[in-house]
Amino acid sequence: MNNNFLLSILFYLLVFSPTTKGIFNNPVYAQTFDSRIQITNRQQESGNHEGLGIPRISAGKIHREKRLKIGLALGGGAAKGLAHIGVLKALEEAGIQIDYIAGSSMGALVGAAYAAGIPIDTLEQIALETDWKDVAMLFDPTLPAPGIINGQRVSKFLQSIYGSRLIEELSIPFVATAANIISGKKYIISQGDLVTAVRTSISIPVVFTPLKYGNQYLVDGGLIDPVPIKDVRSMGADYIIAVNVLVPPGDPWEHRKKSTINADSIHAINKESWLPFGRNGKNHDSNRPGLIQIMHKTITISQARLAQLQIELERPDILIEPPTSDIKAWDFQQGKKAIKIGYDMARKVIAAHPELTGAVHPE
Repeated sequence: MNNNFLLSILFYLLVFSPTTKGIFNNPVYAQTFDSRIQITNRQQESGNHEGLGIPRISAGKIHREKRLKIGLALGGGAAKGLAHIGVLKALEEAGIQIDYIAGSSMGALVGAAYAAGIPIDTLEQIALETDWKDVAMLFDPTLPAPGIINGQRVSKFLQSIYGSRLIEELSIPFVATAANIISGKKYIISQGDLVTAVRTSISIPVVFTPLKYGNQYLVDGGLIDPVPIKDVRSMGADYIIAVNVLVPPGDPWEHRKKSTINADSIHAINKESWLPFGRNGKNHDSNRPGLIQIMHKTITISQARLAQLQIELERPDILIEPPTSDIKAWDFQQGKKAIKIGYDMARKVIAAHPELTGAVHPE
């Protein structure tokens, strides 16, 4: 199997950004494991999503004697999900305390770290110090099998970040989502080993081997629940902040417009156009999608559409959608860009709704 193909597969499935070089002895990870810092003044953002019918909520209408319990729903998106780090950073600066976190896929990975009390600056450092030349260290092929990667090295990496922690012991209540690849049923992982929970939630079908629960085979929770709004609400949250990084470029509702075409204009693909340079350098179609791009788009397009429908249905109080369309699912080397995009969008949402701080923290 071609090495570039394997690396592309890795970029697609690695829904995390470890510094693989010297990964298990890296002082950054040692610090996150040993410090076990409990952050009690977490901060969060809020912002209304225009065009989705999500109502603005004034401080006067939701004023209560006690502070509202804030729930954070972090969606999947592989490398796009690094924007969650920027969002969390901006939310902390805003002084909004998070009481519950639910995460799918990459949202589970970042959310678990934050719920465990790992400082946001440390998470950012991990993302930015990734050495992608050594990413193959986490590659443990398992062909023939129901997934290309077994995931044992991935689990070892996750343990280097989280340590041997139980979900019940986290500073902030946390759940991760998973899906039964046979029935499509969703599972909420709310107890037990944190590493196993995250490893299950990031298990992209075909790429990672599924994990077994009884006679069920579990994969990436983002497959059926890209942004777990309902789940964080069921944890007891009064006020929901949802972060969706699967935002298509341009008009997010463009797909709802009819595009009528004539079948006579549809043609079979010329095989020569799929060659790297065509035959004799001619007939090459530079716009044709490759195998990895097709696999990537198959999942991200369906998840993006599903996320939009879920947002309409579940109606979070605040929706933050970092514009990550320029970042491919496997572009973890663009961590700095993704984090900044998330940070800037979250700050923009807060600035546009100054009343939200008072609404979330009534006196």
